[in-house]
Amino acid sequence: MSFSNKELFVGTAKYYSKYRIEYPQELLDIITKFYEVDGKGRLLDLGCGTGKLAIPLHKSFKEVIGIDIDQEMINEAKKVSSEKNISNINFITMESEKIGEELGKFDLILCGNAFHWMDKDVVLNKSYDILTQFGGMVVLAGTSFWSGKKTWQKETIKIIKKWLGEKRKAGKGEFPSDQKSFEDYFEESKFKLSQKGKFKFIYEWNMESLIGYLYSTSFCNKRLLGDNINVFERELKEVLLDINPKGNFKEEVEITYFLLKK
Repeated sequence: MSFSNKELFVGTAKYYSKYRIEYPQELLDIITKFYEVDGKGRLLDLGCGTGKLAIPLHKSFKEVIGIDIDQEMINEAKKVSSEKNISNINFITMESEKIGEELGKFDLILCGNAFHWMDKDVVLNKSYDILTQFGGMVVLAGTSFWSGKKTWQKETIKIIKKWLGEKRKAGKGEFPSDQKSFEDYFEESKFKLSQKGKFKFIYEWNMESLIGYLYSTSFCNKRLLGDNINVFERELKEVLLDINPKGNFKEEVEITYFLLKK
């Protein structure tokens, strides 16, 4: 199933860049070790957003290309990489479904927590075709905040539903459902799923970072809330501070990684 919508994350890029959880270095090390990355190859980051994967991995490759459908995300990624004086990443506004030989061959293709928005069959087939002979592809899938089990998470979702409706939003529409698992798509592709694993760690939110994170999402951003932003924030803070007056909330983050090879 594809949900290609250029307006999913309008107005969220600066929040995405600042408040989205960074990928732990230990997870990146698992990836680079598995594929025997030596600093000489080419990396393609699909649905790169603000560069949460491309930027920390840039030293592991000679050249990195990051593509995203959202121009605001690409602009923010360019800004961040420029501030860090990174010169070997080229960020391009482009749909992942449109990749092809004009981009050249890659030793590794990454897709970090964006695969669910894509036409998976098309992306897998096109990715396979532009990989080098011994190349591979990594798909990462994070746990959904929407289905969090902690009391503070459930109360947060209740307030979101109060202001934005019972069904999870996705930009102007609703979040798509898919009966097939990622592994079903891998099985039907030309790739071989070489390894699957789960990387878990504890992340602690404060009030600012939690609200900033919500404004980075497709289901609870400022554009969706409109004139209700102030009352939404006030109500959310009241409820959460009642749960924990210090305003700190721990989440067990779980990232599932799929390591594919040709």
